[in-house]
Amino acid sequence: MKAFKTFVFLAALFFSINIQAQSNTEVVSERAILFADSLLKSFRSGNFNQYTELSYPGVISYYGGKKSFTEYVQRSRTILHDMMAENLKVVQIINDITEWQCVVEKTTESTIDGKKAQIISYMVGQSKDKGQNWKFFDVAFNSVDNIVYIMPDIFNTLSIPQRQVVYVKNNVKGNM
Repeated sequence: MKAFKTFVFLAALFFSINIQAQSNTEVVSERAILFADSLLKSFRSGNFNQYTELSYPGVISYYGGKKSFTEYVQRSRTILHDMMAENLKVVQIINDITEWQCVVEKTTESTIDGKKAQIISYMVGQSKDKGQNWKFFDVAFNSVDNIVYIMPDIFNTLSIPQRQVVYVKNNVKGNM
């Protein structure tokens, strides 16, 4: 009977720790989405100061500092004609002792050459304060190959897919 009580106690303890870790990841993921959404809203609204504040510092340095980065973002914004709200979801989130990093998938409905399409791209985020605040950069504006130059401290287990354009034909999706 004593062995059974010990087993039940250890099982309950393990279950409790596992649920706490899962719920912590869920809370951190929700915070990441909140910050990613704020970054995108500041881009759409032209609030470049807020956009820069929410951007990963390495991407600002990569483009030559705050002024050059802001000019680049302004130019990028002028060529994107239909800036609709994006659907966001965390596709990967990793934690180590000192920080969290994540990949957020961004899906945008668009029209390309008169055809309905979904543009699927990715954002990389980093939090160094236990998931409370996040800094992001949008991989859609950069090459996946350049990520290591933008974010030298990226976790090597983080996987960032290439951008995709999926055309919608008669409510059926097909890659092109």
